[in-house]
Amino acid sequence: MTDESATRSRVPSSPSVMWVLVATLVSGVSGYLVMWLVARALGAADYSVFGVFWSALFLIVGVLFGIQQETTRATASALMRPEGAVRRSSLWMFAGGVALVVGVVVVLTGLWWAPRTLGTGNAALVVQVALGSAANAVVATLSGVLAGARLWRHLAAIIALDGVVRLLAVVVALGLGGDPAALAWAVIIPFPVALGLVFLVSPRPLIRFSASPLTYRRLISNSAQTMLAASATALIINGFPLVLAFFAAPDEKAELGALILAITITRAPVLVPLMALQSYLVTRFTGSPASPWPLIGRACGLIVLTMAVLAVATFLWGTAAFATIIGSDFALPTAALVPLVVSSGFIGALCVTGPALLAGGRHRSYAAGWVLASVVSIGMLFVPVGLDAKAALALSVGPVVGLAFHLGALWRFSLEVRPPEDAGGRTSASPTTASPNTDSPKTIHQ
Repeated sequence: MTDESATRSRVPSSPSVMWVLVATLVSGVSGYLVMWLVARALGAADYSVFGVFWSALFLIVGVLFGIQQETTRATASALMRPEGAVRRSSLWMFAGGVALVVGVVVVLTGLWWAPRTLGTGNAALVVQVALGSAANAVVATLSGVLAGARLWRHLAAIIALDGVVRLLAVVVALGLGGDPAALAWAVIIPFPVALGLVFLVSPRPLIRFSASPLTYRRLISNSAQTMLAASATALIINGFPLVLAFFAAPDEKAELGALILAITITRAPVLVPLMALQSYLVTRFTGSPASPWPLIGRACGLIVLTMAVLAVATFLWGTAAFATIIGSDFALPTAALVPLVVSSGFIGALCVTGPALLAGGRHRSYAAGWVLASVVSIGMLFVPVGLDAKAALALSVGPVVGLAFHLGALWRFSLEVRPPEDAGGRTSASPTTASPNTDSPKTIHQ
């Protein structure tokens, strides 16, 4: 048996990553049930506080996903090395260091953003944001270890437990009166509980695969780059309600709460499945780097169709549905709801062009498109219009600009890898390789 075969035989395998997809569905449904229950119990004005807290926490969770990407890559690479490869760092130690730094940064920055967005009476919730973020730093690091080792059932267990435990904890908190602090504790407790339960049941994999051949310095450098790209995505998808809260007047809390819930619900049919399929799309695009356009066309066509159907349904029944299912104070007018539905399609298109760029190794262009979309979105919030119009402009114009950048980068890339023509005007039958990629440093891994 060769060294390569021996190495591969040591990599744990699983029948399918369907475990992760099912767990993601369970966690997603649990999350939306949490929002629905809290909205019904609190009303729009008080829900604005919970919505901003949730946005702040999961903005950081989205940024920390960059660490999960890097530890996934680092673990997978380590398993392809010979048995005698030097182990230079412990991912448990790395996770602990990241958790400490993240917690301190959140508390210190919270002195600025918490009173403005959560209100002075709820600014202390920054403590739960900090603790939840620190706990998630450990979860993200070790989830990457499980993904890199292909331990899909273990990873799926963490994802599913996180959602289910959060739902149960929130139900208990609501039963005890729905105090903002109690709800905040209920939201963050699942991070350590889910990881702790998996570790107690099966500790060996998290111990065995947590040693990395990379130095701490390299781990930090690689993670910083993946987190940069993840932060731009998270700002639009997870953190937008937090940013929007900066532009809400004190007497707009009810409208802010209704908008936060409307943004979350109207984008779910498009963004939830697309975010779950990001790795699948990267794999599909990798098979045809020179001609991503047919798949982009089909995916975007499906997004447009879904967006059109949802926009019509929202126009006809949206306001009444929000009033009936959630409460009359969440019933925004059609003029506010339909643009939010349409904007989800623009963000969804970015979630298609992004994997196409990653498949071609265009990491910088991928990140630049999301960063550009985020910057433009924030700029739109300074336009002197109502809060609902600000939200629609920011979530539409920013993603459209980022999408245009992505499409331009894809067009240039497809020209670079196009097979050359022979004298008769026919393309060469022999495969050609892409021109050297100067778009992304080798240390970036998505």
